[in-house]
Amino acid sequence: MLLSCVLSSYGWGKTGHQIVAKIATDMLTNEAQEVVSQFIGNLTLMDIAPIPDTYDHTAAGRWSAPCHYCNLPRNATNFTMEYCPQLCVVKSIFNYTHILEQTQADPTPCDMSTNAEPCALIFLVHFVGDSHQPLHVGYGYDEGGNTVPVTWYGQSTFLHPVWDDSIIYKWTDDWETGAAALEKIMKTERDTVEHYMSIMDPIDWADESFHFVRSTCYNFTDNNYDGFDVAIFDDEPVPALGDKYYYTNLPIVQQRLIAAGVRLGHLLNEILVG
Repeated sequence: MLLSCVLSSYGWGKTGHQIVAKIATDMLTNEAQEVVSQFIGNLTLMDIAPIPDTYDHTAAGRWSAPCHYCNLPRNATNFTMEYCPQLCVVKSIFNYTHILEQTQADPTPCDMSTNAEPCALIFLVHFVGDSHQPLHVGYGYDEGGNTVPVTWYGQSTFLHPVWDDSIIYKWTDDWETGAAALEKIMKTERDTVEHYMSIMDPIDWADESFHFVRSTCYNFTDNNYDGFDVAIFDDEPVPALGDKYYYTNLPIVQQRLIAAGVRLGHLLNEILVG
């Protein structure tokens, strides 16, 4: 069986970004929500969160593609800013945080027309989410897992979209259900939520993500998944991911979504209200 799949450069899929945005929205103070409304009108953070993934696939927006990720060498042991000499997701968070701080006192409504460059709020909402998807702080040699062929319950794909979408879609059908489930977890894990809010440096967020790249993303313990043929790519067998991989990594995905939502909400409260 030959693998064929369009490579993904998204950080979380649309559902993941919307889950992050919903958690953040529910953390906003009334004052912060009022400022958000001045930027995006009747839209919600859930509406705007996926926009940069569409923009960077337009001719005008191709420049922004490197803003979604960080590429590290194979010998890296942790993330530092030396791995972000130009554009990367961490530098983008710093940049759009600064821009939003400069504009929050006198908000100019975001241009929501087709193919318009997203405003600082839209970019920031998205990039905070991206920084928490482990493979967006991954190895450059395989494009964050985008060139690592695998099967997911017998379907040909690549490692990166497994983390963007596949794990989430097996767990939940929609962002509302997913966000509700995670907020229920948050109520029983207040210490964990407080811990996430105590770490507000995007460099640390990226380092957390890279830890999972090194420890779990490439730990293919579920090869030869029962019931499916092993896929062949360039005459070599590829990892066949199923239940073991899913149940090992679902809690990590859930906690990364919680961490991103909590930190985004906390960050927006600080920027928009002070």
